[in-house]
Parts: sequence; structure tokens; C-alpha cells
Amino acid sequence: MYKDHEADTAPVTRAPSAPSTTASLQPAMASGVATLRTLRIAKHFPFFLAVAEEQNLHRAAERLNIAQSALSRRIADLERELGGVALFERQARGVAITQAGRELAKDVRRILMSIEEAGRHVKSVALGDRGTIRVSFSEAMLRRPILPLVLRDFRKRYPDVDLRAFPLPSDAQRSRLGAGEIDVAFVIDESSDRDQFHSLAMGEDKFVLALPDDHPLAALPHVRLRDIAGEPLLWPARHVSPRLFDRMIAAFDAQGVSPNIAVEVMAVDIAYELAAARIGLGVVTAARPDRTPPGIVLRDIVDLDLPLPLSMLWSSANGSALVGNFVELVRERLAEPTEA
Repeated sequence: MYKDHEADTAPVTRAPSAPSTTASLQPAMASGVATLRTLRIAKHFPFFLAVAEEQNLHRAAERLNIAQSALSRRIADLERELGGVALFERQARGVAITQAGRELAKDVRRILMSIEEAGRHVKSVALGDRGTIRVSFSEAMLRRPILPLVLRDFRKRYPDVDLRAFPLPSDAQRSRLGAGEIDVAFVIDESSDRDQFHSLAMGEDKFVLALPDDHPLAALPHVRLRDIAGEPLLWPARHVSPRLFDRMIAAFDAQGVSPNIAVEVMAVDIAYELAAARIGLGVVTAARPDRTPPGIVLRDIVDLDLPLPLSMLWSSANGSALVGNFVELVRERLAEPTEA
């Protein structure tokens, strides 16, 4: 074992704790002491490993570009911190590592590799290459081609990111986005969104009428609100999206039509099934003719003045590079001329 040398840092004198708080502070103090001791040990690791690999103090000191005497003190300090364990034995042509030193060298290499990996990991998180992103979307957005493409491309471009995607009504998305429970939301736009969040326009949707193909109105190229006055209607559920519900009522009232709401439905597919069962005519959004079930047709409601702009929202307080990467990918997709 090396001769003991003066430690690099002077001992710290601690004032005694007040009697009334001694018991409560003991666990915290013990943890703090252990942390300081760990740091004192770890700072010697590069010096120890150089000597372990070179088996020669002179060569190790040259490799580290420090004085041999300083290196010797480092090794002696480490041995003392470890409780007087001998890590090397002096020999005529250098030093020989002990069995304890060989075991420590294995642990030190593993620890240093872990530190390197931690550095790479935190850098990749900072760049947005790792982490978790939570993306929510309305039914209207899911049925547009761009969202499935973006989700697929993001997984491919950032395979180490945990992408969590789930459907939510627009109002619920806003609430969770504001609470920090999701990172990106695809919603039916409201004017207040731009005051609370960053936003990106994603296009526009509209309401159409879903009805059986043998219904008299199916023979028309389009319908007007007066055509469906008195007809039982399948209507988006108020508890799912109360603001949209109220806007629809107002749009009907503006044309002097009071809607006859037969059933409030939570999804377009439910409206399709109920329309096919002759329960009512579906006033639905996010509808595509190529995805309607057999026996159901769609007709535009030409005087329903209720545009449905779609937006992607993310928190103005979220400076995450990961969210930035997702937003950039969406911008790329929107810029493609073939994308609707």
C-alpha cells in the first residue's frame, strides 16, 4: 500500500445540530456524507485506471500529463478512501496491481462506461432523439390522411422515442394540454386556442348528412337544412364536445330550423350503423365517401354555415426539442403538394 498523503481537501468541521431537529436530520445527513464520499472516490478513477493499465507510475503520469508525485498521492488517497485497501504493490520495474485492484478496475471501467452512456443519453434527449411524446387527436383528424402518415414517419425517423397516440374529443385535449398531460393535440379549432397555445393550421372539415341510399333525400345531389327539418337526426354528443354541440344548434337556428335530435352519438361509425338501422339521419363530420359502409351515402348540407378548421396545438411553455421535431415533421408533410 502507498504511504498515506495529505488529502486534496481539508477536513470539514460541522457544527452540532440543534437537539430538537437531530433525529429528523440524521437520514439526510447520512445520505449527504455518503454522496460526498462517493464523489471523493470517483474523482480518483481516471488516475487509478491509468496506473492499472500501464502498470507503471511514470508512464501513467506521462499519459495523464501530471507529475508522478501527484499521481502517487492520488492512488494513496483512493486507497485511504476505500478503507486502507492496497490496490498496487511496488516492484523494481513498476507496480503490480493486487487482486482487489483488478476487481476495482473492472468496476471502474463499468462505471465510466455508464457515465459515457448517460452523457450520450442526455444529449440524445436534449436533441429530441429520445424520450416520450404524447399525441392526441380528434376523430376528424384521425380520418385525414396526414395524421397516420406523420405518426408512421415519426416512428421511423425517431425509433428511440416512445410515441403514445390516443383519441380524445377536442375539449378534453385542450384541458389535458393545458395541464401538461399531453404534448401535442389535433383539435377542431377555436379562436381562443391561439391565445393559449402554439398552433398550426391543418385544413378544414365540414358536416355532411349520412343517410340510407334508399332514403328520398339520397336522390338529391345535396340537401338544405329545410330538407331535414323534422327528420330524426343523429347528433354529436353534447357531453363529448359541448362547444361544438352549441355551435351546431346556433347554425341550425340561423336558418330557422330546430333540429330534431333523436340520438346523441360519440363517433361517426355509430352514426353510420344507426342510420343504416333507420334510427335517424347522421349529421357527421370526418366523413369520407370511400369509407362509408354499404347502403350509406353522404350528401353535402349546402346552407349549414359551420366551418370546422383543424389545428395542431402544443404548449407555448414546452420548449422540448422532441416536440419541436414532431412539429417540424408535420410542417414537412403539409408542405408536400400532394397532401390535402
